[in-house]
This record gives sequence, C-alpha cells and structure tokens, in this order.
Amino acid sequence: MKENQETVGLPEAGKPTIYERIKEGLAVASQLVIASPLKLPPKLVVVAKYLALALGVLEAVEGAAKDRREGDED
Repeated sequence: MKENQETVGLPEAGKPTIYERIKEGLAVASQLVIASPLKLPPKLVVVAKYLALALGVLEAVEGAAKDRREGDED
C-alpha cells in the first residue's frame, strides 16, 4: 500500500477550509432556526441559541489568537 508522504500546508488564498465551511454552515443553520417564523420545539430553539453563542465565542477567540500572532511578528 502506498503511503502519502506529502506535507499539509496552508490552504490556498480565498479557498475556505473544511473547518471554516462546517462552522459557517452551523452558523447559518442556527440563525435560520432562531429566526424561523414557524412554531418549532422550544428545545430545538434553545440548542440553536447555544450553538450560535458558542460559534460567536469561538470566532472571538480565533480573532484574538490571530491578532496576537500578528502582533508577535511585528
């Protein structure tokens, strides 16, 4: 069996990674559930709100880490 010896580098500029696509999909899904005009089960709405909150916190932490990395390079 042939093994893959290629190193994994940074993604191409402008091309979102799988992680970013999943994160964006979850954000859109939670926003749709929260803003839905239909009467949805309350537990589903609560889960969507917590998911939106968690994604917001994750976005803030990633932004702070990115700013810190950029500050260390200067």
